[in-house]
Amino acid sequence: MKHLVRLIGAALVMSVPMPAPAGSEGPVASGFIGVWKLVATEQRLADGTIRPAPAFGPNGLGYLIYAKTHMCALLVDPNRPRWDPAQTPSEQQVRAAFNGAGAYCGIYEVDEKDRLVIHHAELDTTPSDMGTLRKRHFVFSGDRLVLHPVPPLPEGVVEYSLTWERVEK
Repeated sequence: MKHLVRLIGAALVMSVPMPAPAGSEGPVASGFIGVWKLVATEQRLADGTIRPAPAFGPNGLGYLIYAKTHMCALLVDPNRPRWDPAQTPSEQQVRAAFNGAGAYCGIYEVDEKDRLVIHHAELDTTPSDMGTLRKRHFVFSGDRLVLHPVPPLPEGVVEYSLTWERVEK
């Protein structure tokens, strides 16, 4: 895990330096700064059932790091198939590894009035998502941060939350 945090930290440092967007400084915005560990993902479906985010499974792992102006997120399904490092993985193994992980980094801004944090994805594991905005409603509760992605949500999902717990300020 230490290597994972270092990798994400290095990505933050190597991000293209950009000025902070308007609204990313303030009492609420400063509450984001630090390292957060994924506690749970939850999707409520149109039929009322609740499930974890399928891409990361019921035991998804992740880190979310906020610096003063930049952020970086990495989420994985820890149950992705593994292969012998001495062998070349099959196409199916590579596909499963890619489908069970997601990461992006960039600048962020906080809209305190609308309780939104907006991530500007400068880098992304999915090339077509580079340059997009990821808007999330946020709620702080003690050492927890709950993010609710705004629509459009995955097909059949009516609510989506990612719960993070602070591990370092």
